[in-house]
Amino acid sequence: MVSSSPQPADPDERGHRLRSGTAARLAGLPATTLRVWERRYGVVSAQKSAGGQRIYTMRDVARLKRLRELTETGHAIGTIASLDLEALDALQSARSALSARPTESAHRDLDLVVVGSAATHLLKAMRGCTLRAVYDDLDQAEHDAPQALKGSLLLVRLPSLQPALVDRVLSVAAAFEARAMFVLYAFGSRASIRSLQDAGATVRREPSTTGDLEQWIRGIRNARPSSTPSVDIEGPIAARMFSDEMLSRLSTMQSSVACECLRHMSEVVSQLAGFERYSRECVSVGPADAALHRHLSRVAGSARAMFEQALQRAMSERGLELEHAAG
Repeated sequence: MVSSSPQPADPDERGHRLRSGTAARLAGLPATTLRVWERRYGVVSAQKSAGGQRIYTMRDVARLKRLRELTETGHAIGTIASLDLEALDALQSARSALSARPTESAHRDLDLVVVGSAATHLLKAMRGCTLRAVYDDLDQAEHDAPQALKGSLLLVRLPSLQPALVDRVLSVAAAFEARAMFVLYAFGSRASIRSLQDAGATVRREPSTTGDLEQWIRGIRNARPSSTPSVDIEGPIAARMFSDEMLSRLSTMQSSVACECLRHMSEVVSQLAGFERYSRECVSVGPADAALHRHLSRVAGSARAMFEQALQRAMSERGLELEHAAG
């Protein structure tokens, strides 16, 4: 028997009456998460039965499911908890449309700045390939990097790839602010190849046939641009959400839940933040070394930011709070 509150006009609201455990299961939520969301954000206005149990409609379930889907794609529950089902559906539709939109790199012509003219006759014959500039060697390219060519794809062809050339290749990439760098070599040392790969370049030995080279070059169009010394990871790295002191307190905080995920996650965040700082401050012995340290620092910072978001969500679902004053 349910309470005698007025019946809603929506036919669905007069239908199913679900208890919290069933509603949470149908929405794909842990029951504990549902309780926390209700207590902290008032995500649904569930009625109560005569016995005092909270009861939910299928519309409530649809709204909870949509909230779960949106939080899993990056939306903070606190910013969307007050939206009605129609607004949540519209938000989800907008995200889906954006995800389905072809990426710019998939349809953009292949604009290349080429260093080393050996393969240019093939590149000129390729459909959709534009040679914005061709330089005979690294010296010429390094001293001629006009603003109009900044942000191009950089293709470097070297007959011999030795350690002494690594810093010069990276210097050219930095001069052109290349959004991605591809290096072809005829002969080269493993150390040189690894150094360029660590700096974000795509490196391969020059194909033995022109057909292989064309296939590889065309593959660049549909590949996600690699990191380069000037843009290791696109966009700014988020500032820290948890200070060292907060992480220390969290790692020792008592929880009613048997698992120790919060403690382990706080330790991971602390280690990533430490390595991020270490890489940023590490002494470099040349442009290649500096590029590698920047790359490592940004990778660590990106991973730290993602783990902090996961840690914040875990704390929210456990009903835990800390004063946020990251150091």
